[in-house]
Amino acid sequence: MSGRRFGRLPNWWSRSANGDDFLLMSLKSNDTGTGIAAMKCLLAVSVLIDFHSRIAEVSLSGMEELTGLSRPMVIRGLARLEELGVVVSDKDYRTNRYELTIKNNDSYWAKVPVDTVRKRLKTISNRGIAPFTALKLYITILNLRYKDKTTVQVMHDTLRDYTGIQTNQVRHGLDVLYSSALLHLMPREDRATNEYQILGL
Repeated sequence: MSGRRFGRLPNWWSRSANGDDFLLMSLKSNDTGTGIAAMKCLLAVSVLIDFHSRIAEVSLSGMEELTGLSRPMVIRGLARLEELGVVVSDKDYRTNRYELTIKNNDSYWAKVPVDTVRKRLKTISNRGIAPFTALKLYITILNLRYKDKTTVQVMHDTLRDYTGIQTNQVRHGLDVLYSSALLHLMPREDRATNEYQILGL
């Protein structure tokens, strides 16, 4: 056990007026491998960072273990996050240091369940459109959670608008999250929206 229930994922990019900042739209389905690597690395750093400094010290081996990625894909994923301005790295230390950025004086952040992500992130495949979609959906649902709630009510169309994925891909991505025990679909009489429980919070 890590001793912390949740990590801190700054999510200024989800509210930026500059469309080029929007992280999930910038990760394209024509390069799912890099997109998967970037999103896995983002989640990994978010559960490793010091809560106040937003800095994580971790070796590439540590990132491989947490994400289930190969070393070249860890490097590629982190490089993509740096290109997008979400992560700043400092490799002058014995272990690499990664800082999750804040821009536009937007210091809001999403809770990420530490122990659940540590255990389950590596179970998501590193190839294919369904895992790519799943990670986009997971990050989006984390961002949409409000205050102390552990569930999120949202329509498929809203998930599509936040992520850029096709509506017919949403179900496949959600199935990955259910099977990886990251999300649970809550029963609802109102079929207009679905309610998802974020496991581990």
